[in-house]
Amino acid sequence: MNTKTKGILLTIASALLFGVTPVLASLTYDMGSNASTLTFYRNLMVVPVLIIVMLVKKIPFRLHKKELGLILLVGIVFRASTTYMLYDSYQYIGIGTSTTLHFLYPVFTALICRVFFKEHMGKFKIIALVIASAGILFFFDPSGSLQWPGLVLAIASAVTYSCYMTGMDKTALRDINPNKVACYMGLSNALAMLALDIPSGNIVFALPPLAMGYTFIIAVCTSFLAVALLQMGIKELGASTAAIFCMFEPVASMLSGWIFLGEAFSWSNLSGCLLILGAVAVIVMSDHRSADKRPQVVPEQGPSR
Repeated sequence: MNTKTKGILLTIASALLFGVTPVLASLTYDMGSNASTLTFYRNLMVVPVLIIVMLVKKIPFRLHKKELGLILLVGIVFRASTTYMLYDSYQYIGIGTSTTLHFLYPVFTALICRVFFKEHMGKFKIIALVIASAGILFFFDPSGSLQWPGLVLAIASAVTYSCYMTGMDKTALRDINPNKVACYMGLSNALAMLALDIPSGNIVFALPPLAMGYTFIIAVCTSFLAVALLQMGIKELGASTAAIFCMFEPVASMLSGWIFLGEAFSWSNLSGCLLILGAVAVIVMSDHRSADKRPQVVPEQGPSR
């Protein structure tokens, strides 16, 4: 398996984990949880798990000042703020509209990589990006009021998440062990959420045992497995390409909601899924085409016996 294929599979696996867990999140909301509580516990609960993993694998806990600064910047300023703004946008506009606007982040990721890092955008990547973005628009839900604060928050969450993706690719975080990054980001993000939410009293500390169990599963699947897989995928593909494969997340979310929660699944949703799959196919075919064009190295023949 070449590195490109490995990166694709890792990123898709991460997207599927991120996409399926909202089913459990919906169940915890029915038991008294909310977005702030889930975000707080999702980051906090994974820290002990990651500490155990690091001890077993003998991964050093030490961080250099520069590495700690990057984790705080990328983790809190970009990743934690993304979750906070996205959840906050739900009170102004519908969840479907918020999610659709948030998944414009591959466009912003590609623009950041092109403008600030002079990354080359091949024609196949541009085509795939356009197709995938068009597919996301098929999930757009225009029902309900579209208030400006919600639109701004949702789009801002797309920008900050694209900064998170780029930061994981273009900084020293790229080469730090994924478990170490996830551990320190989980701890710093939990503390940041605590500082933001304690004054408003949004965090519910006493949840039913079943809700806490579901929350723990969400924490392990997202802040542990999905984050680590995404970091490894970005390392193999680069931020702009990985962002396209992350679009499997809304597909997985839509399908899991339809299968497990009985949510509506329209022809428009199906069209969006097919377009996203088509964009992925364009990237995969372009990779095979590039491989076919590379000159084949013929091993030298030794003297015949």
